[in-house]
Amino acid sequence: MTSLELLQEKASAPLYLVGGAVRNELLGLPLSDLDICGALSPEQIEKDLQGLFSVRDVNPRVGTVKIIGETESFEYTQFRHDSYPLSSGSHAPLEVTFVSTPEEDAFRRDFTVNAIYKRVSDGAIIDPTGGLADIKKRVLRTTRSPEEVFSEDGLRLLRLVRLAAELGFDIESATLAAAKKYAPLLADISVERKREELDRILVADVKYGVEGAVYRALELLREIGLYAYFLPELEEGVGLMQPSKYHKYDVYHHILHTVAACPPHLRLAALLHDVGKPLCFRQSGNFYMHSLESAIMTERIMRRLRYSGEKINRTVEIVRWHMFDFNGEASLNKKRRFVQREWEVLEDIVALKNADSVGTGYFTENRFAKRLLEIKEEMRAEGVPLKVSDLPIKGNELESLGIEPPIRSAVLRTLLTRQADVGASRDPDKLRKEAVLIAEEIRRRK
Repeated sequence: MTSLELLQEKASAPLYLVGGAVRNELLGLPLSDLDICGALSPEQIEKDLQGLFSVRDVNPRVGTVKIIGETESFEYTQFRHDSYPLSSGSHAPLEVTFVSTPEEDAFRRDFTVNAIYKRVSDGAIIDPTGGLADIKKRVLRTTRSPEEVFSEDGLRLLRLVRLAAELGFDIESATLAAAKKYAPLLADISVERKREELDRILVADVKYGVEGAVYRALELLREIGLYAYFLPELEEGVGLMQPSKYHKYDVYHHILHTVAACPPHLRLAALLHDVGKPLCFRQSGNFYMHSLESAIMTERIMRRLRYSGEKINRTVEIVRWHMFDFNGEASLNKKRRFVQREWEVLEDIVALKNADSVGTGYFTENRFAKRLLEIKEEMRAEGVPLKVSDLPIKGNELESLGIEPPIRSAVLRTLLTRQADVGASRDPDKLRKEAVLIAEEIRRRK
């Protein structure tokens, strides 16, 4: 007996699968979250399942709890009807009324394809909103008038984009028109929720393997008018053309092509890698130093969207250096010093460089980027120090060399950098002599 069957056996009223689990089963797609619902209150569910499953509150106000078994977990929600503040788009219902049937529950949901119910006891399908027909037509349509659905919850606008992209579904015309009309309601949604949906949109093609899903999703965001409410900087690149010798597209569409060509874990860096180009062009009429401006803006944008500090630091570093040695003319030692400094993120920088080249519309990879990875392997084989602690001499030795405390860290950092050079000596005695010379150089500069 499955966990779900055991749940139904112990529950004192019929239970129903609903949402993505039913939709995906009908589409032949992998199942992810198992959402179940029924007329039972959370208190009654907990009583029925006592001793077999643990039940944890998720949102008692709307009748939602987490049911946890030995191998599976389920989210259970009591059938309900929601009332929202008029045209607030706030995501949270003002009032909740509990009801007794799936037919009453269905019309509070967002899209018809997510409002199909499967009774656990016998597998019967209940389809109050016409979701089966929409699955057959591969179209997204709201369960009620789209104006009403979107006015209740602005987050549904981003969900519309994500689901259309993930599933490869069209958007019904009235639903799309209403989404454009109610786009300003996205402003009422918390930054965290918008960020979560953006992260999911950026990997929309990964979810079910729909080719071109990410590019389409990003274009839908612009078509509906949603960027203004969480990432307005991106639209500044629309229509801003680049030198035709190197770029087929304007800045905005180049970014989208780069995102689509990038590994999933780097999509956010790809989305922001050229976000500074419009500002550079306004200031100087060209894109010189745009990677630096993009890095500055990336940090500001990611802080606004409340990403973690670790995620921000790594992404900013990748964006900042995605143009390093773009024409392959840097000296070997300059390349080696760069590899040493960016050791931990080098593969990601190279991956973004390659995607950036694909995004031009003319190239399939960055032929100079591959060389950086080759250099990394050469340096690994040589045992090149990567951190000050890897140096053959230690900081406490500098005192005996007459190097004063205020400049010791600078001396060690300089020594480390020079260790990346071709033929650099690892002999401790030679490094001590070099440290003395470096200290003299630092004192002279002061």
